[in-house]
Amino acid sequence: MRNVRGVKRLAEYLAENDTPISESTIYRLKREKKIPYISPSPRILIFDLDAIDNWLSVANASGDY
Repeated sequence: MRNVRGVKRLAEYLAENDTPISESTIYRLKREKKIPYISPSPRILIFDLDAIDNWLSVANASGDY
């Protein structure tokens, strides 16, 4: 499992993979429970990159993100 910790690192990963999504959009998607993440404690966010890649392929296909 490939993980990144934090919204900033996820935004960097997405930008490197030609899918730039701003940090504010990631926070909005998190708040709306539209993006997969794990929060082991209130101030820590962990994103599984395999789940993110899968989410992107589904979201791109439906135009929903």
